[in-house]
Amino acid sequence: MIVTPADVPYSWVVPSSGVKCDVVPGHSNLTSISVQREGVYSDQCSEIRGTNHAFMPIIVEAVTLKDYADWVSNQLILQTN
Repeated sequence: MIVTPADVPYSWVVPSSGVKCDVVPGHSNLTSISVQREGVYSDQCSEIRGTNHAFMPIIVEAVTLKDYADWVSNQLILQTN
């Protein structure tokens, strides 16, 4: 995943998947995640640095490679229309 913030520094974390990524505006950070089962994994911003950050959800939906490829294909079709 490529993580890039628009406004303030973030600490992007989903502990159940073992991923934490710190990012600052103007820079991108690359992290990877390995999920063993399909499902929805969630947490929230772990460093509160902006308005409503305490309530900012982080959601990762793990799907099969085929489902992801279908989603990417549909996104490309939507962009060309």
